[in-house]
Amino acid sequence: MLEWLPGSILLSLFQGSIYVVVSLGLTLTLAVVKLPNFAHAEFLTIGGYVGVVVSAVYPDNLLVIGAAAFLVCSAIGLAIHHIAFKPLMDRKVSIYILVLASFAVAQFIRYSVFSWASVVGLLSATQNIKVYSLVTLYNTELTNVYALAIVLAILMSVLLELFLKMTRMGKSMRAIASNFDLARVSGINVSRVVDVMWIIAAGLGGIGGMVFGIYTTVTPALGFSTLLDIFAVVIIAGLTSFTGTIIGGYIVGFSQTTVMEFLNYYFGVSLGYQPLLPFALIIVILLLKPTGLAPSSTGLSTIRKFARRNSSGPREGEPPKE
Repeated sequence: MLEWLPGSILLSLFQGSIYVVVSLGLTLTLAVVKLPNFAHAEFLTIGGYVGVVVSAVYPDNLLVIGAAAFLVCSAIGLAIHHIAFKPLMDRKVSIYILVLASFAVAQFIRYSVFSWASVVGLLSATQNIKVYSLVTLYNTELTNVYALAIVLAILMSVLLELFLKMTRMGKSMRAIASNFDLARVSGINVSRVVDVMWIIAAGLGGIGGMVFGIYTTVTPALGFSTLLDIFAVVIIAGLTSFTGTIIGGYIVGFSQTTVMEFLNYYFGVSLGYQPLLPFALIIVILLLKPTGLAPSSTGLSTIRKFARRNSSGPREGEPPKE
């Protein structure tokens, strides 16, 4: 009866891990410069195509291919920031103008990739990376690609958290995210910090696209087809929470695969309804909990108050405080 479940869970973990890696970059952009960048999904497309080109020269060399995807997307992300977004931000335009600009940038990147791919004959391409089984669990094969995606999601989440909390640059990013004007007058080089933010955000999108491109066919619409999924993740996350992004990534991954297959298997719901799930998740979260599913500060403060009350209570042999 449940023969389909182990394979479905494994695929959900893979898809969720890709969403986590890519969405961490968008969450970082929202946290630091408050920009809902609709062009972010295009870094996934670029990362996939970098994987196609580099794997033709260095087949199966995941380290070289991943580094190339990160560097190329980082360079493009930095260029886009300086050409399109920074001049608008310097003029202090409204967020609506920035969102429209991100749509325009996304269209420009997508059709530039489309034109290039059409000329070189790569409108539909695959990466030259061998997929093989590492271990079989419950008649389900754990492949090297699945393992790579899961490890990357964990590794990138931990590294980004350590970077933001332990390094001077990361602390500067947090300061800018908290109060842009105060960070600037306190002596932080805002321009340099924002440049680093774009490098990291775009690079994460590129790495996610490279790994996703091993699993699927790379086309100029690869990123656009995942755009709503990525935004569903960050909305579930509360827009700026990295912990919430991890939660949201796996929620979207499991809803699109395991939940959809469950509905299909037991209730006959067509798998063609799968693209509706990101819309449904966005609407449900906005209606029930607009702040997202990230661990709430209210809950954390309640725990802290409870612990503080216990720790400050009268010790044995001491009279209670008045």
